[in-house]
Amino acid sequence: MIIQAVAHRGYPSKYPENTMSSFLKAVELGFTHLELDVHLSKDGIPVVIHDHTLDRMTNGTGRVADYTASELQSLEIRQDEHIPTLEEVLRALKGKIQLNIELKQMGSYYPLLEERVLEVIEELSMLDQVVITSFDFDALEKIRERSGDVRIGLITFGCSKAILDWSLEIGATFLSIHHAFVTEHYIHQCKELGIQLMAWTINETSVMKKFQEYPSVWICTDELESFIDVLELSSSL
Repeated sequence: MIIQAVAHRGYPSKYPENTMSSFLKAVELGFTHLELDVHLSKDGIPVVIHDHTLDRMTNGTGRVADYTASELQSLEIRQDEHIPTLEEVLRALKGKIQLNIELKQMGSYYPLLEERVLEVIEELSMLDQVVITSFDFDALEKIRERSGDVRIGLITFGCSKAILDWSLEIGATFLSIHHAFVTEHYIHQCKELGIQLMAWTINETSVMKKFQEYPSVWICTDELESFIDVLELSSSL
């Protein structure tokens, strides 16, 4: 069964988020898209982890930016997992699932993050398999300056015309909005403008069912099998 939805950090409700086991389970379940988060190590290697610090997910402490990639990979995550590099993830998932790569940029926190991420994607010839997203406008503009081919999109909370105008100006064809702020009018606007809208992060089955009314909107979820259940139920009615 092909599941037209976005697996948020893999399958974090059952596997450690942003790890290979979590990603591979999303592929196994048939999800079309996968969201992951990228930071930059001390030695300039893009690594896949959500937080700017290590304390929540690993047995390490402190900032991701203060460790080399090798040091980061030596840290332990439960279930014998480690922090993967972006290259490691892309090699494992090439040709298997579309990837939403979120840059965890904050201003100039990682001066070379955009450049390094784009280099990995291009070296593996995976521009057609990824979209690069971020809350940071400048990060996306830096990506667009370096490549006119890669798909990009803003992550935001509210719906505004200004965001749509900016997206058209920069050639951003993806937009990720917190589900609570998505309106029917905005859904139609995005569709008319050719901007793919994603609603995040939907874990309640009642909200999943609500968004089934808008097939043009991709749902991003932690609860992969619950979403599959909702799909199967709606298809049987």
